Amino acid sequence: MKSVEWHCRFGTLQGLQWGDERLPKVLALHGWLDNSATFSRLAPRLQNVCVIAPDLPGHGHSDWLGEGGDYAIWSSIEPLYDLLAVVDAPVHVLGHSMGSAVGMLLAGAFPDKIASYIALDALGPMSTPAPQAPEQLAKSVIAPAKNTNPRTYDTPEDALTARVRQNPELSAECIWPVVERNLQAREEGVGWRTDARLRATSRVRLTEPQIEAFMARMTMPALVLCAQQGLIPRSMFDMRMPHLPQGVLETLPGHHHFHLEETTVSALAERINRFWQDLI
Repeated sequence: MKSVEWHCRFGTLQGLQWGDERLPKVLALHGWLDNSATFSRLAPRLQNVCVIAPDLPGHGHSDWLGEGGDYAIWSSIEPLYDLLAVVDAPVHVLGHSMGSAVGMLLAGAFPDKIASYIALDALGPMSTPAPQAPEQLAKSVIAPAKNTNPRTYDTPEDALTARVRQNPELSAECIWPVVERNLQAREEGVGWRTDARLRATSRVRLTEPQIEAFMARMTMPALVLCAQQGLIPRSMFDMRMPHLPQGVLETLPGHHHFHLEETTVSALAERINRFWQDLI
């Protein structure tokens, strides 16, 4: 594992990389409020690939968007497109949670640059029916970003305890790499690096027909792996899977962060390696 950075049109993306740079590239995209360290257990188990995991804008060590910036789900597409210009495309996309949504938009917009698509316990962005768009916009204006003065903790261990308290299914050992990468020193202790604007209500969301249009363009092989104790209802997967031309859906043991838990990551890695066996 090594630290890497890329300069793009919005600023600087920083992240982590595993594997020999001469191998086929995997673009690994993390979930909301997580960072590239979310792949710290899975990436070393992936065979014959170079895993490139950026901290998406506003997350981890990457720059925040400038004043007036909006962290809509598509806000990461431009910096990721710039990143694709400096790696050997086409790349294999691996996205967890929000990262599956960002990866879907990237793959649908630029299918010639994506060799395959894997989604972990999610399948694309949240949607809002078209008639509800005015209400969604009004809600975002009335309720601006929460936690504009993020909490400070006395120690990193206190911050870890707070994260586990918010997500009781997580073990402290599982989520520690993500927490550690997301902390910065302050005079009074430690606090989160993430931009508070990431918690703002979305001004606009895509509709299901728009999402289906992106999926229709994803002609590359696609593997969707949901967790048995995951966050996303099975009905969401069942609704969207028919729109993936080459999509395969499977369920594996574990919770939403099954790629980080020691007890479940090996089975996940084995399935991903089999999927890539004939593609790489």
